[in-house]
Amino acid sequence: MRDSHTQTSSTSAEAAPGHAPNVDPAPTAGRPAPVLWPLHLGAFLATFMFSVSNVAIPAVKADIGASDATSALIVGLFSAAFASGLILFGRIGDRFGRRRLFMIGTGALVITSIAVGLAPDPLFLLVARATQGLAAAVMMPQILASFQHSLSGAARLKAISLFGAFSGVGTVGGQVLGGGLISLFGETWGWRAAFLSCAVAAAAAYLGSLRLTESHSIDPAPLDAPGAILLGVGMICLVTGLALGPVTGWLPIPAILLAVSVLGFATFVVWQSRADATGRFPLIPPAVVAVPAAWVGMLMALVFFAGFGTFLFNFSLVSQTGHSDPAYVSGLTLALFCIAFLISSLMVHRLVASFTGPGTMLLGTGLQVAGLLGIAWVSSSAGTGWQLWFQVPALVLGAGQAMQFGPLVGTVVGAVPDRVAGLSGGLIATMQQSGIAVGVALLGALFHSLTAVFGFDIAFAFACLVQILLSIAFGAGAWYLLRVSGRATRTSGQSA
Repeated sequence: MRDSHTQTSSTSAEAAPGHAPNVDPAPTAGRPAPVLWPLHLGAFLATFMFSVSNVAIPAVKADIGASDATSALIVGLFSAAFASGLILFGRIGDRFGRRRLFMIGTGALVITSIAVGLAPDPLFLLVARATQGLAAAVMMPQILASFQHSLSGAARLKAISLFGAFSGVGTVGGQVLGGGLISLFGETWGWRAAFLSCAVAAAAAYLGSLRLTESHSIDPAPLDAPGAILLGVGMICLVTGLALGPVTGWLPIPAILLAVSVLGFATFVVWQSRADATGRFPLIPPAVVAVPAAWVGMLMALVFFAGFGTFLFNFSLVSQTGHSDPAYVSGLTLALFCIAFLISSLMVHRLVASFTGPGTMLLGTGLQVAGLLGIAWVSSSAGTGWQLWFQVPALVLGAGQAMQFGPLVGTVVGAVPDRVAGLSGGLIATMQQSGIAVGVALLGALFHSLTAVFGFDIAFAFACLVQILLSIAFGAGAWYLLRVSGRATRTSGQSA
């Protein structure tokens, strides 16, 4: 499968036959071209839209009378729609054009974000959030696919580092900016302003995408419609069931949804294997995910986001409910964590050049464990003024998680062939949404049960200690990849 390149920016010259177009001024000092900024804004927006809902839910409940189940679905339906379409729309982008799909996604996000912000009642809000998640699924996988297609070497590594930075800042920024807007405009208009800000960012990304470079495969594989349906059903049922379970109880509806998700995933695996064996084109080629860097990287992404998402979810509860902090104070408490994540993300490509991707992830794991231990101590013993004591371990945690996430993305992207570049972004984002859903449902339930017995502070400290177990699992994956890459290097050296 070959890639074609169509230059759409009016400022760039056409490529000579047989050569790649001038996608960017050759990366100078390892910096990606400025034309990539709409893609980075899209990465920020995708995680911001999910994160802002966590801090907005109390205001939504007070304003339009959303029930606990509805509040869970405000997050769950967005995640379900988002996760269900990521891989499919990544493959569609390979076929019909990644820039085109990015523009469709960001344009749809403008409309759906306005609908969310102006929702008059809970039902309208749920429908709008689901369509917003679907629009995000159209946009998101085109980002990494565009990097993979347009850049190589140091330029690609820097772009992926920035992707990690903007994704992480979007996650934390949703709580910081969302909390600030809710405090500024009050319960009635604050949550609406938070969601309407998504429309502004989406509009900027759409306008910026006019100067992006188009790319697609000129001999694309047929789309695997049955595989897409099976995977979509599995993801929708999984995420929705996990969102509802802790709120409504696990019987009967959440249990039924989870059972259907297991059946859907099992049938999907069988279908993919059969399609591959009979010469058809599966949605996720088994040969791609069989590469250690791909399947281990996907499991590491699942573990990472299970911990990352749960930490932010629990922190919001501890701050706003346990300590009665206003939304903006809760957000500002995470500001240094966010800054540390951003700065570390911008520097991580240099660490990868010195220590390799798996080596950098191991260093990040060590920092993450240290940060979580510090936060557990602060939460269990600091009491009054805990927000100030929180800052030091939060700095360590933010830096460590950036050193985990950026190289992890690069590992998975490097394992996916360029001819199916849309698959890389889809795989990572699917694991992201699945990990957050599983983590919030299971670890969040543990946190709630501990809160009833020990109070918020001790429960949060214990949750951080549990997250250390996830960090160790992540580190084990990084160690395995480090050994695999070392063996490959020795083998290539001997054959030479």
